[in-house]
Amino acid sequence: MSQERRTYNPNMHDGLPMETPMDIRRGLTRADDVNFKLRWGVIGASAIASDWIKSLQDVPGATVTAVAARDRDRAEAYAAAHSIPTAYDSYEALCNDPDVDIVYISSKTWVHHEQLMLAIAAGKHVLCEKPFTDTAEQARDAYAAAEKADLFCQEGMWLRCFPAVEHARTAMARGDIGKLEVVQADYPDAVYALDPAVTGFGAGEMPVVAAAGRKPLPQEYPAGVYSGHIANPGAVVLQYMKQEGVAVITFPSGRFPEVAEYIGTTGRISVEAPAHHPTALTIRAGWPPVPGPDGEYVAPGDAHNQRWELDQSGGWVGDFYESHWENDRNPSHGSFDSVKRFEYPVPTPAPFTRGEPAGSRWDGEKLVEYQGWTWGHGNQHGFVYQARAVHRCLAAGLKELPQFTQAESIRVREIIDEINRQCAERGF
Repeated sequence: MSQERRTYNPNMHDGLPMETPMDIRRGLTRADDVNFKLRWGVIGASAIASDWIKSLQDVPGATVTAVAARDRDRAEAYAAAHSIPTAYDSYEALCNDPDVDIVYISSKTWVHHEQLMLAIAAGKHVLCEKPFTDTAEQARDAYAAAEKADLFCQEGMWLRCFPAVEHARTAMARGDIGKLEVVQADYPDAVYALDPAVTGFGAGEMPVVAAAGRKPLPQEYPAGVYSGHIANPGAVVLQYMKQEGVAVITFPSGRFPEVAEYIGTTGRISVEAPAHHPTALTIRAGWPPVPGPDGEYVAPGDAHNQRWELDQSGGWVGDFYESHWENDRNPSHGSFDSVKRFEYPVPTPAPFTRGEPAGSRWDGEKLVEYQGWTWGHGNQHGFVYQARAVHRCLAAGLKELPQFTQAESIRVREIIDEINRQCAERGF
């Protein structure tokens, strides 16, 4: 039996917690650059923008200096509710405001491209809510303009900044589930549903796309192009030929599990529901815990370095713990069933009922109260992870978040374009 083995700590990697943001883990940014000063201007007096503004209140360097809506009365009422000093009824005026460093776009998808180009032309950094644009061509156009102007330009794929997703990516990169073979995910919004496929297999390879579903309807507003949301219900199988992997993604219109599954040769990672703003993940490594100097360690997938062997007279013997009853209580796995769940609750959860106040929380030292509307959506305070990353990355002079690159954003658009094309030809 080999006495050599690769130990690992399920909570740490390379001296950092598993959930450490990718920009910090890679040494691209500094954690204290959340203090980097940015003055935000907000396009769209919306509920989602209200949640973004409340989350910015937990970023020391952030201030919101202006908001714009199509109606001046609405813009002024919104500004008063959120303690924003300036209100505009012109998006162009907001983008040209010298007291705005970065523009947050929270409007309808079909006007994103127009507003992106407006902000970039005005020399502003920009964070645009997902879907970034309706088509890959529009996305490439916006990113190219930002690159030419030397500006930060980012799709607001906030889920990539959640600690549960950061942890999952670190675990996959470390090899905790072996070679990734299959990704399974579902969500009515195609951008969220497809994200795990690109998270797992990356943007380097355009997969073979086999789509089925409802025919998309050309939109009235954006000159007849199909929506970046695609029609429901639908499904797609993505075949990554070079990586020998498959993603199975569904876009339901009813109830759905919303668990993102990453299935490898030696284990599985489940980003638990709600997977588009998750607070937990479960890693099933397929090997039992092994005693180690710092607690229970296991080297998943590292079969040559395990400290057990098959004895023909006595079965499996060696230095390991029987674990199936303590984990997911599935005895069919036998002793070889290492299951660990990790939880990362957001600072302030969504309200249980409509009409509750924006709320407050005790941070251990003081009461934190939020200026703005009621939290509008589930786990929406998770915006704070993305907001802090934006400040860190701009302080470092980066033009995108490593958590969700421009190449990944374009790849998702390209896949959606192909789904829409196929469903338009033979959908129901």
